[in-house]
Amino acid sequence: MILSRLDPAARTDRPARELLKAIEQKIDGFCDTEWPPAIALIDAAVKRRNRVVHDSPLIGRVWREYATGGGEWVHVLTQLGDAEFDANILVGDLALQQDATATAVELLNCLTVPTQP
Repeated sequence: MILSRLDPAARTDRPARELLKAIEQKIDGFCDTEWPPAIALIDAAVKRRNRVVHDSPLIGRVWREYATGGGEWVHVLTQLGDAEFDANILVGDLALQQDATATAVELLNCLTVPTQP
């Protein structure tokens, strides 16, 4: 939506990274204080999302016997690609996605709301 506000004729049916590059080209020099950090945040969120979606998870568990009989599977390790992962990292990734979404909405609002004279 941001790109379509900057260039109504632009194709928006492209991957997110391509759309961000097109937005960067359209805003180059437009506002050097607000746009670059916002675009960097959105880009970071896209990269993290791509990693979670495209890397293969590996979850390691061991069977722990109870002294009284029976047992349970106990989680010992989670990897995403070649990096160790845990719930805290996933929560941080979710927060990054939320921050990037809020930032994108703010940028879109800047392009939608007319400036006051």
